[in-house]
Amino acid sequence: MKPAPPKAHVYFRSLGCPKNQVDTEVMLAALATQGYVVCETLEDADAAVINTCSFIQSAREESIEAILEVAELREEGQLRSLLVTGCLPQRYGADLARELPEVDAFIGTGEFPRIAEILSGTLQGKRGGIYVDAGRTHLADQDDPRLLIGSGHSAYLKIAEGCDRVCAFCAIPGIRGKFQSRAVESLVQEAAGLGEQGVFELNLISQDTTSYGKDRYGRPQLAELITAIDQVDSLGWIRLLYLYPSALSDQVIAAIAGADRVLPYVDVPLQHGSDAVLNRMRRGVTRERQRQLVARLRAAIPDLVLRTTFIVGFPGETDDDFKQLLDFVEESAFDRVGVFRYSDEEDTEAESYAGKVPRALARERYQAVMETQREIMRAKLEAQVGQEAMVLVDQAAPGMAVGRHWGQAPEIDGQVFLRGGRFAAGDQVRARISGLRDVDLEAEPLEVH
Repeated sequence: MKPAPPKAHVYFRSLGCPKNQVDTEVMLAALATQGYVVCETLEDADAAVINTCSFIQSAREESIEAILEVAELREEGQLRSLLVTGCLPQRYGADLARELPEVDAFIGTGEFPRIAEILSGTLQGKRGGIYVDAGRTHLADQDDPRLLIGSGHSAYLKIAEGCDRVCAFCAIPGIRGKFQSRAVESLVQEAAGLGEQGVFELNLISQDTTSYGKDRYGRPQLAELITAIDQVDSLGWIRLLYLYPSALSDQVIAAIAGADRVLPYVDVPLQHGSDAVLNRMRRGVTRERQRQLVARLRAAIPDLVLRTTFIVGFPGETDDDFKQLLDFVEESAFDRVGVFRYSDEEDTEAESYAGKVPRALARERYQAVMETQREIMRAKLEAQVGQEAMVLVDQAAPGMAVGRHWGQAPEIDGQVFLRGGRFAAGDQVRARISGLRDVDLEAEPLEVH
């Protein structure tokens, strides 16, 4: 008997954070196992799926632009179906359905495992569906197959979903729901399976990584998870992202410091350096406690790479508040810093705050922090010139490869440009850092193929 023909060719576009990427990979696998063919270009597609982000205003705008671009093709008949998934429909499903009749279905964060069923319905003529389970996000586990995006040597492992914290500026709890963790055994099983598939670098993610296990085990168990996953022999690098500062315990720090595969890389969003602003943000931490945390991390973890993020232009942020932030950045000399300009988010406490900072002033403050950090980072990068490093190749062409060393997380920390040799994505190449290219590094391979 001949195999059944494919149901349809489907094009995916995934926007937003790595957590969204994992959801996309689960949806891709759900479609593939039901006979759909995933295609790389929109021109080859019968149907399209846009997995959206709505974390901040700029992310919503990007999502809407992507939807409108594809919706035009749907209206012209070049596509048989258009689905919009993720945070945007979870937050605004009914409004979007009224404004975007070209879209066949809107699927929230709790319903994406049903994507094959929903797509089948739209291809048979069912339009305008809104599939949203308010306040709930599906947390995929080791039983949910994934079709990894990219070359396969680097992947994300979502250890938890949702958030119970009350930061005044953040809409995530209202979008992704209450905090929920996966079991240690489930995560170790999936990590081992990814390693056996060829994943060398595994990045552990969630909205609040330091709270891992509190719902399932009665207390946070991130230290125990670190120890367990560190024993997965098939992995090379393990990286922790999104560690909440007020809950980063000595036990977790010790687990990172004592691990073999877990990298000495800590991503901890501090958000500001002024007590007044931190208090209005509802961060549950002070400037001094953050200073002490930075000192504890550096004292306990040799060769630490420390990444953080800050928000400028928060309501009520005075010139003195901002000076304290800038002083904190200079004093702490972080390896990597991301900066966001505050924007009002619906259904957050900060939306109602008085003292909005003018956009032009927020932009100036953003530029000032970035310029300060650029000088700090450049000095740190210059200090690496002449040193040897193992580079994980992400992309390769004859005579040139682009990759990262262990202190560079995917897509956010710059790259290493390798000249000479013939390498393939996933190769681990010993190299000597030879120079700088803005925020990136140049290197010469010590082993040439």
